[in-house]
Amino acid sequence: MPTIIRCSSLSHYTDCPRRAAAKMFFKELSQEYGFDLTPTYTSAGAAVGTAMHKSLEAAIVLRSQGKPYAEEIKRVAEASMIETVREGIVWDDTTFDRAAGVLQATRQAHAILDVFPDLEEIAIEGEFTADLGDDFILSGHIDIRGREKGKHTIQDFKSGTVKRVNIPQYGGYSLLVRTSGQKVDLLREIYIKRVGKTKAQPAPIIQDYEPAMAENFAYAIIKQIKSDMRRFRNSGSPWVWLPNPNSMMCSPHYCPAYGTKFCKCKTKGTENV
Repeated sequence: MPTIIRCSSLSHYTDCPRRAAAKMFFKELSQEYGFDLTPTYTSAGAAVGTAMHKSLEAAIVLRSQGKPYAEEIKRVAEASMIETVREGIVWDDTTFDRAAGVLQATRQAHAILDVFPDLEEIAIEGEFTADLGDDFILSGHIDIRGREKGKHTIQDFKSGTVKRVNIPQYGGYSLLVRTSGQKVDLLREIYIKRVGKTKAQPAPIIQDYEPAMAENFAYAIIKQIKSDMRRFRNSGSPWVWLPNPNSMMCSPHYCPAYGTKFCKCKTKGTENV
């Protein structure tokens, strides 16, 4: 079976390679190498982000057809949050229940639509793959593609309490689209802050990136992931991947390796493997 590297994992790899490896290669590490990794539930932030994405996709299609979309945004957001809650979710102080999540996703979608351009040749939710050689596959799920003022753009929506830098992810998308024979002139992130339901929704922040630089960043990480995975398969040692206990995501809520034999960096009285 080929080893899948997802574009969405590339940015995480620079934060904590060991956590990223535990998430990317969970099945192989647990089933073939016997590490006791722990499945993690979806965070409240991720749940709101997913609901917002789904609502935006539905709304953009309706808007392009000249149809109303306000009710559809709320309906899709509600359905998405219900599904995530059913599968398991970790609430936080900003999103403490389903109603708050639906409200946040809904108003985030409306705020983005207020600034989202009218694109030509819109393509929504495209799944792309590319052969990386050595039985590795690059895979990515792209939010929106289209032409704006003659430029072929990739548009990605991000939601969260903190704006992060996701250049490698977008570089991976650009590599995938260009490998498929299509043009990419501009990479764009539209970030919307997740705030409590009693606070005013801040306006989105739009950040554009140049494809060549982002692709170089992505490809450097891809080569490192391939090299690290080959070394791990030869040694079986988690120390192939450097841990980062200072990461904001170093928590049992976000890391399947936290406190396990694969990574005990924050466990008192134990020695890491």
